[in-house]
Amino acid sequence: MSARATISLAATALLLALLVPTAPAPAQPDIPAQPRRAWNPEASEKPAPETAPKADTPPPRADDRGYDVLHYDLDLGIDPAAEAVTGRVGVSLAFLSGGSGRIVLDLTGNMTVDSVLWRGAAIEFAHLGDSLVVEAGPTGVAGEEAELDIHYHGEPQPHGLMNVGLMFRSHPGPTEDPADDAPVVFSIGEPWSSHSWWPCKDHPSDKATATIAVTAPEPLVGISNGVLVGTTSPAPGLTTTRWREDHPIATYLIAVSVSDYASWEETCDASFGEVPLTFHVFPQDEAAARADLARTCEMMNFLEGVCGPFPFADERYGHVEIVWAGAMEHQTATSISRFMLTGDGRYESTFLHEMAHSWFGDRMTPARWSDIWLNEGFARYCEALWVEREEGREAYLRAMREMGPERHPDLFADQGLLTDPDPILPNQMIYDKGAWVLHMLRGAVGDSAFFRFLKAYASAPAFADGNVTTADMLAIAGAETGCDVSGLLGPWLETSAVPEVEWWATTAPLAGGGARLILELRQIQPTVFTLPATLRATTAAGDVDLRLTAREPVETFRWDLDGDVLETELDPEGWLLMRAARVAPPATVLLPPRPNPAGVSGTTLSYLVSDGGPIGVSAYDARGRRVGSWDLGDHAAAAEPYTWIWQGADDRGRPLPSGVYWLVLSGGGQRSTRKVTLVR
Repeated sequence: MSARATISLAATALLLALLVPTAPAPAQPDIPAQPRRAWNPEASEKPAPETAPKADTPPPRADDRGYDVLHYDLDLGIDPAAEAVTGRVGVSLAFLSGGSGRIVLDLTGNMTVDSVLWRGAAIEFAHLGDSLVVEAGPTGVAGEEAELDIHYHGEPQPHGLMNVGLMFRSHPGPTEDPADDAPVVFSIGEPWSSHSWWPCKDHPSDKATATIAVTAPEPLVGISNGVLVGTTSPAPGLTTTRWREDHPIATYLIAVSVSDYASWEETCDASFGEVPLTFHVFPQDEAAARADLARTCEMMNFLEGVCGPFPFADERYGHVEIVWAGAMEHQTATSISRFMLTGDGRYESTFLHEMAHSWFGDRMTPARWSDIWLNEGFARYCEALWVEREEGREAYLRAMREMGPERHPDLFADQGLLTDPDPILPNQMIYDKGAWVLHMLRGAVGDSAFFRFLKAYASAPAFADGNVTTADMLAIAGAETGCDVSGLLGPWLETSAVPEVEWWATTAPLAGGGARLILELRQIQPTVFTLPATLRATTAAGDVDLRLTAREPVETFRWDLDGDVLETELDPEGWLLMRAARVAPPATVLLPPRPNPAGVSGTTLSYLVSDGGPIGVSAYDARGRRVGSWDLGDHAAAAEPYTWIWQGADDRGRPLPSGVYWLVLSGGGQRSTRKVTLVR
């Protein structure tokens, strides 16, 4: 360790005695996707645990615990040599109702609580497992506010499946000074590892403002969320940086990073004036970082066009270099790993992804971890939109194929539920399937309605600095697009099923010229999906894209076209996650009965015959009993459908009771079945 990075024992002792505000916490490695120069979906995922996997730690309580946190005041001393933290955390809270006044916070059992002050006076507490319990005594009415101060210290340990928390590293790799292994201390708290190194109510549903002070030995400086309030030297050899985050922030997004950073600032002309851009990188990586991060303002302008005004324009947007396996969208201070600063823009998509979290995750945060796809799926999809902006529509469609069917040939079958993933992280499904849900919605409603929805959702006032659920997102999507978005997306969100479709298409010449194109689509999986799709018909005059929406297990569609049809292709651009197999058209096809339900006048059956021969119809009731059978005689192959009226009676002409019946057409050694409801 170089002399400038070494902490003396005296300085260490003094540091451990100091308490100056700082903010640790969040995390979530974000997908490093390579830039358009070599867009690589493999690079764009949550990193795996950095050490041997271990059992996940249970999530903290998700209930409101009877109080609402209003503000955190973190005053932290970071000791890189001892890999320890000493601090005071002030918690301003409001009770949600009168009662016993029990306050339960989260803090792992390996950390030591030295004292707890309630409204300025020492109070007894119990540190039980990963819970810090304070009995504050009876409270008055709902809305009563109070202050809790917790003094603590400890050596944070790797936490959760991701083995994160407050991590202590050093500069890796060769530098100008071979002896330079300056410390790097940083926090990653996603999903619930913030309480592994500071006491808090570690759940995203309770966001609060924060002040964060970080004291570290010179020449190290601490970087955190929001705006820099000031820098002081509380004692020789120590520096304190103070930060203030005035936008409510989730605990997992509060971050502390400490190293000998080289820093610079730029400004970006955004929607409502200039936004400060800050950059904090290791000195040896500054040249590469300046090249790689040069398009930060351009990305902000692009995302504002898609999502609305940058949510933290009154504070800043920053990049902070760390030594880790990914990147993390800490509010206003994105953490990026050293390996991403290559100087050639290789991880451009990752930087775009992390900035997109300013809208999706930071501004509006999932109210529950099960909805984390609202963070990662939307940010992942913004990567594809950036590709489209840079290289065009074909490149966008290629990027979606790469993150969908090509990367996940099973189409996410049996990977769990998107709206209840297990584990929360690491889990690539929430990224790629989440993005594909948005891709499918765009394909269903069209660009105009989709981008209207995307901006309305990302900038909805109701969720500014607050929480959101999948139901909230679907409600806005439905209002902006005018379609039943819940019915359309529900099976992809709430099941792991995959549409398995068999389809056939056939054509026949029309008497006046042109051709009739008939498509039948069968969903053979148990869960029936709503499938808005395109059938591309190639004619002598060019391609014709025909829109359809399948909502039933079996549906038939017909179009009359000018000119002969040379070829047909279902979903040619790839807008649906489905397995589609083309099969040969049957010799006879029973089209949907009209009307259905059928009344006293019965219903008309239309049917197509492609191979001549005898045709028959049978009717079965809901118990599977045959109630009628009719011989319709020999039929010649024809382009136009034949018709036959079923009177709602058996083969003796006796009226059948109201109910559900199945009509089966037989011919050419094949059967075709349709369900009809009879109402008398």
